[in-house]
Amino acid sequence: MLLIERCGTSLIISINRPEAGNSINGSVAKDLEEAIVQVACDESLCCVIITGSGDKFFCAGGDIKEYRSVKHRDQLDAVMGCTRRALSGLEALDIPVIMAINGYCLGGGFEMMLAGDIRIASATATFSLPQVRLGIIPGWHGIERLVQLVGRGMAVILAAGGETIDAKKAQKVGLVDEVVAECSVLERALEIGAGFGKAAPLSLKAVKKVAIAAEGTKIEQSEDIFAELWFSADHREAEAAFAEKRQAHFQKRQTK
Repeated sequence: MLLIERCGTSLIISINRPEAGNSINGSVAKDLEEAIVQVACDESLCCVIITGSGDKFFCAGGDIKEYRSVKHRDQLDAVMGCTRRALSGLEALDIPVIMAINGYCLGGGFEMMLAGDIRIASATATFSLPQVRLGIIPGWHGIERLVQLVGRGMAVILAAGGETIDAKKAQKVGLVDEVVAECSVLERALEIGAGFGKAAPLSLKAVKKVAIAAEGTKIEQSEDIFAELWFSADHREAEAAFAEKRQAHFQKRQTK
């Protein structure tokens, strides 16, 4: 579920599943997609802030327990498609989107973070893309966005290595824009959002439009590769290992 709160000309959207690491399930994805449609129609807003409830998790990614029920490609496309549309809609908003990263930012949470314009992290935040250790790859266009943000080399290190990095390193490699310790990430995000509220509305939207054009953002389609891996023997082994609380044993094999 989502918690939505307005503060001046900023809208705070919090993923409110702290008992599940603020992970994204089908309900959250649908609610987020609908919220973004509403934001796009609200001319009085100057900023959107995405964060997680509590102080431990920003977002732990997709809800693994829910996704284990996916057995066919059409199911996979339907489940993943909703979140992909939500993140693309977030990225396409004509006002700035700030990610207030208040804790663990993992897997799909990492991918969601990449769809924002500005990333503010707490000093205790940690980041990881562990999907390769589950026999898959980021499924919400995370690799493409990551390459655009930090370059191909660092993107491969982060996405193929699956290692966890802290906020200090995340800032060093260009993954986050600011790390805050003296205040909460939400306070800092609201401070930035208040500044946007002082800008002429057309100028604010023009800045984002020009910034996107300058970056040349164009998300390539990786759904087919993701689907092949989802139904691979390695991913089935990773799912079984997760359920049985053991180390996965991968083999060198074809995806089919």
